[in-house]
Amino acid sequence: MLRIGEFSKLSGLSADTLYHYEKLKILVPVSVDDSTGYRGYDSVQLLTVNKIMALKDAGFSLEEITGILHEGLSPAVLIEKLEEKARRLEDHLSGENQRLERLHTNIFLIKNGGIPQMNDISIKKVEPVLIASMRKTFDKSGFDENLSQMWPKVNRSIDEKGVKRTIPCLMLYHSGWWDEKQINMIYDEKVLDVEVAEPVTKAFPGSEEVQVYTLPPVEKMASIVHKGPFSTIPKTFEMLFDWMKHNHYVAAGPVREIYHKGDWATGDPEEYITELQVPIG
Repeated sequence: MLRIGEFSKLSGLSADTLYHYEKLKILVPVSVDDSTGYRGYDSVQLLTVNKIMALKDAGFSLEEITGILHEGLSPAVLIEKLEEKARRLEDHLSGENQRLERLHTNIFLIKNGGIPQMNDISIKKVEPVLIASMRKTFDKSGFDENLSQMWPKVNRSIDEKGVKRTIPCLMLYHSGWWDEKQINMIYDEKVLDVEVAEPVTKAFPGSEEVQVYTLPPVEKMASIVHKGPFSTIPKTFEMLFDWMKHNHYVAAGPVREIYHKGDWATGDPEEYITELQVPIG
């Protein structure tokens, strides 16, 4: 027989909680000394404590727990009730996680100044964005090979720190494919200077390869949306660059490609949506 203090230590429930459960007849002592009021518990009752804690964690109220325990349900029936609650909780959490992802996406879109109409060039203000990124200079012939290594490294670094990324991801071209020196586009015939970036919900210590920092705000960002496979993006860039020349703008920072919809969202490349941005001055 265990005194209330001993049972409290073993069960993890305070003496006040045990008194409360006794009043509710959820957990009644095996014996109560009439003269001293000392309560005695049996170690077997620790199983009842386990049931109570499982039911509480499943979201049952104390009133519901009282009813369930008084029904004297078999372990199999009790487990079935708990598993049903677990399934409902999983569905709820899945819905909440989707809601959270939508919220982070909408926050990004607000920071990004929204998405302009398809093939409509606009100038907008872009707010600061916290990113985890990797920047590398490499030969143009190794474009796909290098990107296939850079993205996993960034994402692995984020996952290892337990930080959540938000969508969409983006790339920054510090030196790109375009020989457009008249609008101040940095160009090298052989190499690219590229940064892959994932927006993240909070800062964390980076590494030599993966940097975590805030992209600065841009007061005037020229933007156009491209719909279709990545291979046809150059034509849309040409439209944007021609517009810049016509309006006497020059690039005032790295070009951004923002991937609003890609192969992770659809199997049809014609449905891809990529926003092309150039800070202008």
